[in-house]
Amino acid sequence: MRPRIACRADSLGVPRTTDPSLVNGASVTDGGYGVGIPGQDPPTPEVGNLTWALHNVWLSYRHTMDKSILRDVLFPLLRKAINYYLHFLEPGADGKLHLPATYSPEYGGNSKDCNYDLMLLKWGCRTLLGTAELLGVEDELTPRWREVGSRLAAYPTDANGYMIGADIPFAKSHRHYSHMLAVYPLYEVTGRTADERALIEKSLAHWVGFEGALQGYTFTGAASMSALLGKGEDALKYLGQLMARFIQPNTMYKESGPVIETPLSAAQSLHDMVCQSWGDVIRVFPALPAEWADLVVHNFRTQGAFLLSAVREGGATRWVRLVSEAGAPCVVRHGISGAVEVRDGRGRPLPYEDVGGGAVRIALGKGESALVTAKGDRPDLRIAPVEPNAAAARWGLPGNS
Repeated sequence: MRPRIACRADSLGVPRTTDPSLVNGASVTDGGYGVGIPGQDPPTPEVGNLTWALHNVWLSYRHTMDKSILRDVLFPLLRKAINYYLHFLEPGADGKLHLPATYSPEYGGNSKDCNYDLMLLKWGCRTLLGTAELLGVEDELTPRWREVGSRLAAYPTDANGYMIGADIPFAKSHRHYSHMLAVYPLYEVTGRTADERALIEKSLAHWVGFEGALQGYTFTGAASMSALLGKGEDALKYLGQLMARFIQPNTMYKESGPVIETPLSAAQSLHDMVCQSWGDVIRVFPALPAEWADLVVHNFRTQGAFLLSAVREGGATRWVRLVSEAGAPCVVRHGISGAVEVRDGRGRPLPYEDVGGGAVRIALGKGESALVTAKGDRPDLRIAPVEPNAAAARWGLPGNS
């Protein structure tokens, strides 16, 4: 094991809580835990927080396609965040690369092959490889990132789904889904096969099945995972739990104090029901409950720097329009039944490729647009508010919470 000093020249990490100068959290009163050394620093080497934070930076790039975000921020910081892991990865008897004990945020206990860290490490190596290719960077660590991607230990699971790590099952109520980051928000595990889908469903049910420590963030995460699986009714049910259990009569949310990330996460859960754009595919209305029969979105920003407008009427998608801000590859799962036609901003036919699963590939240059409709349909393209199908809640009155 390399000593701490060997990591400082080429590695970065951030604790869960810091002062305004990013001083290590261990030195901040009630500040949580420092990064620590895997396998050496009891009680809590919490290593993955910088990598998780950088996932948001990566999303900023994906929604703008601004390569300066990759060049100036993501690549140099992520390279050093992943470097820290590389100092501690070691091959096991199974030929796989394993991590010594690290801490899954807030659950308690250190575990070898902690899912929180394995999942972030795999995402980080894949993202570094893709970023280096996009930037034309020939990095000396490229072979190592490829090796980690192919040889990293499998995410530990048991009969109940994803574990905290190889040494710790998920066995008590816990508000966070740190052990399931590969499902959401990393979208590394998406239910591509029946077995993978069953694993997600089992893990999700097991996680939310323990009462006691659940908080609003639990139900926003569960809603987004349900949306990933196309389960709009379940997603709405989980958001209903958030509203019924945790949103106060003044519309605010709190735990021990104000917690801004939960309302923001709830807004994202709604977005995930209305549109998803992970994996280079824009999915229009992928997880809507039946009662959301009428819905309109206008200039909704997606990955690939597209602006999406779409209308759903009577439970059916009428039209989808995409405007490309960057000229990125465009694949859209439009959700329109039957044959479709695609037209440009002037109403002229646009060539497209049917790639299966209700998706089409369209070549769009920067500033160009495409309108997808049912073949022969000429719907009203005006954007207008949707009439509510139920009375809105009256916040702050007795009996309303």
